[in-house]
Amino acid sequence: MSTYIVSVVFLFTTSFLHPIHITVTDINFDQERDALEIVSKVFLDDIEKEIRSIKKEEYLDITKPGKKRTTDDLLRPYIKERFKVMVNGKEVECVYLGHEIETEAIYLYLEVEKVRKLKSISVENTVLLNYFDDQVNMVHVKVDGKLRSMKIESGEEVGTLEYDN
Repeated sequence: MSTYIVSVVFLFTTSFLHPIHITVTDINFDQERDALEIVSKVFLDDIEKEIRSIKKEEYLDITKPGKKRTTDDLLRPYIKERFKVMVNGKEVECVYLGHEIETEAIYLYLEVEKVRKLKSISVENTVLLNYFDDQVNMVHVKVDGKLRSMKIESGEEVGTLEYDN
């Protein structure tokens, strides 16, 4: 039920200037492919503001960054530094696959390969945590058709789920 409420709030706020700062990340364990499929939805203006601040550029349109850069050139290092996954106690590589822009949001696509068994997953998600005091990063993990969630915020940047396999 709380997953539904958070999703409704996120979708509702994308239609207006959003009074809250939230990201929603979905992680699906695809056992047939031995992979974690990761999609993170972030407000476009929020991530643009933080990257602008990091790059110390007064004006930066993340969709048309200029200076011979692409949007992925800005997002790849940003997400690599701020989104980390540990599987069964070991840090794994999250491969940045790309992005998609939809209205006021940007979807970031990542993948972790060679995950044969999932006993535990820990996610460190500091996306926008240094920029907004009220930032909340929700992470939903789907394993065997069952959905479990973690709430990550400043002071609690890592969430962990354990599984009986």
